[in-house]
Amino acid sequence: MRTISNILTAIFVLSGLANAQDKETPKLGFIRFVQAVAAGEGKTSLLIDGEDIYKKGYDLGQRTGGLGLTAGAHNISVKKTGVETGTAKVSLAVGETVTLIGFSEKVPPKKEGDPPTWAAKVLKLKQSDAERGFRLTLLSVCDKEEITIKAEAMGKGTVETAHVKRLATSTVDLGNARGEVLVKIGDETLTVVSPDGPGNYVVLLYQDTDGKTKALSFFDPKFVIAG
Repeated sequence: MRTISNILTAIFVLSGLANAQDKETPKLGFIRFVQAVAAGEGKTSLLIDGEDIYKKGYDLGQRTGGLGLTAGAHNISVKKTGVETGTAKVSLAVGETVTLIGFSEKVPPKKEGDPPTWAAKVLKLKQSDAERGFRLTLLSVCDKEEITIKAEAMGKGTVETAHVKRLATSTVDLGNARGEVLVKIGDETLTVVSPDGPGNYVVLLYQDTDGKTKALSFFDPKFVIAG
């Protein structure tokens, strides 16, 4: 009887500890930030709920990994000298990763004869479970309304064309492509993606300070949509 009693006591103690740990473990979501604000001067700051996440600031074309935050609502600010601050609200579900892309947009002058100004904007990419397989997701924050991209799978000799509209996602099905995929505008290679497993390979098109189209890429195990 004592043995059974001891076992039951141990179970209750362990159960209590597990419940306590569940209560103490924060329920996290994640934010990934991509810096594509070309206008203005110096580096760009990301503020979450008023806190500057990285005091040194982010260079153009730089991105973070997943920044863990308590699930729920958060206020986002993107700041850069010479650019109006961009703001957004993000609601994170537990385990969700939301990609935030900071970019700059020209604002018409308020008075006739005044020069235009620039404002920072925040575009959100939310994860979606709707797709499977190997997928290339293309997105543009350039000032052109549409950019034609070619995705050339090396070793397979296949070339897919995508018409990437501004601030909208466009996808290319890579089949079971493993190996290098060249992302091109005309004959110019912007970036090389190397799929080594199923998932979503995101390519962001942005402009540098001279207005030239550049690209950066990152992997997301889930698929993403702009919104």
